This record gives sequence, C-alpha cells and structure tokens, in this order.
Amino acid sequence: MVNIIVQEDCGNAPKKAFLRDFIVAVVKGDNTFISGSTTDDICWNYVGNGCFNGKHDALAALKRLRSDEIGELVIHTIITHGYHGCVEGALKFADGKMLAFCDVYQFRASTNDAPIKAIRTYAIING
Repeated sequence: MVNIIVQEDCGNAPKKAFLRDFIVAVVKGDNTFISGSTTDDICWNYVGNGCFNGKHDALAALKRLRSDEIGELVIHTIITHGYHGCVEGALKFADGKMLAFCDVYQFRASTNDAPIKAIRTYAIING
C-alpha cells in the first residue's frame, strides 16, 4: 500500500484536485483513470528518457518507468492556471531510492474538465 501525503492547498481548486487525483492514479497504476484523463494523442516527454506519443505508448512507459515498488508519494505543490498545471513532489521506493519530480501539464482547453494533452516530466533519482 502506498502512503500518500498531500499538502492541504493541493486540492482547493477543481484543476488542482484533478492533478492530485491524476498523479495518485499514476502511482497506483490506475490506467482507467489515466486513460480517461488524457487525449488519445497525448505527448509525454520524460526528459532524458524520451518522448512517448499517443495514449498506448504513454501508458506503457508509465508502467515501465514507475514499476518499482512505491512506498510513499509526497505532493509538495500543485499549481494550475488556464491551459497549464504543475505537480512537484517525491516518490519513495521500498528499496530506499527516492525520485524527486516535477510534472508540467498542458490541457486541451482551459476548462476544468479538459483532458491532459501533454506532460513534461523532470526527475532526479537519489539513492
């Protein structure tokens, strides 16, 4: 079971709550939620590890790159404005490794229910 720690203000707006739920779905491997929250032509740039185009490739890459046993997800900050959002936090793995990350999101539209059409991930692994 993954321990999830989220700062209080990371859910005080609809898009913040959506991104919180999205990153939790990524960590828990909830492909149904992820698939329903992204466009078919999503472009995910995992900086230093390549670009994954289309929902199928992005889901497969997420599974590969975050398949280690995650013990804890800490979300420090969620920022949203218009077409963009950002989640900054850390993953702690069962083997002691830690991954600090910042995901930058682009939505298809500026409305609260718009799906994600692009993600750019910056990550640093420690341990």
